[in-house]
Amino acid sequence: MLRVNRRLDYGLTLMIALANDAEGKAQPTSVLAEKLKVPLPFLHQIGHALMQAKLIKASPGPHGGIRLSRPAEEITLLDIVETLEGSVNVVPCPDCQDVCPVDCDKLEVCYSRLAWLSLQKIVTKHLSQMRLSEVAKAETVEELLSAMKN
Repeated sequence: MLRVNRRLDYGLTLMIALANDAEGKAQPTSVLAEKLKVPLPFLHQIGHALMQAKLIKASPGPHGGIRLSRPAEEITLLDIVETLEGSVNVVPCPDCQDVCPVDCDKLEVCYSRLAWLSLQKIVTKHLSQMRLSEVAKAETVEELLSAMKN
C-alpha cells in the first residue's frame, strides 16, 4: 500500500501554514508546533531539513521564527517530498536499493518493473505540477485539481 508517512504529512502541514501567512512574517516554532499539533522536537527536525533545502529560513531572536524562503508559487510538492523523503520510489529495486537503472541485468526477469515505473512517472509529474500556493488555498480536492489545470 502506498502511504504518506507522518514526517512528510507534518512537513506539508507546516509548509501550508507558512504559505497561509499573508504577511510572510517569521513564526515561532513553539507556536506552530502547538497550533499544528506537531511535537516540537519533530517540528525542529523537519524544519532543519526544509532549511537545508532552502525552502524555509529562520530568523533568530525573541521575535524570530521560520518562514518560507521564496514565494509559495515557486515551491512544488515534489520539492517538499524530495526534501523530506528523498526521490520518489514507488517500488525500489530490491537488488539496487533504488529505482532500477535502465541497464539493469535483471530486466528480463523483472516483469512488473514497467508498471511500477509508469506509476512512478505519473506520481512524480503530478507532484511537480502541484504548487504549495494552490494546496494552501484549496478547500476541496476538486478545487485543487481545477487550480492545477489553469
